[in-house]
Amino acid sequence: MAKDTQDGIFIGANDGGAGPQFLTLKRANRHGLIAGATGTGKTVTLQNLAEAFSRAGTPVFLADVKGDLS
Repeated sequence: MAKDTQDGIFIGANDGGAGPQFLTLKRANRHGLIAGATGTGKTVTLQNLAEAFSRAGTPVFLADVKGDLS
């Protein structure tokens, strides 16, 4: 599994052979959307992104209105 870099957060691998995909930190101040059906990993994805941002020194705030993160 790829690791975060100084300039980006590992967000996954492309099945098309493009290798690891990274979200660059300088572009991470944009809006984003994580959508999917129940049980597809949206909460886990958000947890992983929040942890990666925290490791990179970026402040993170999560509001969990349903209690999925507890």
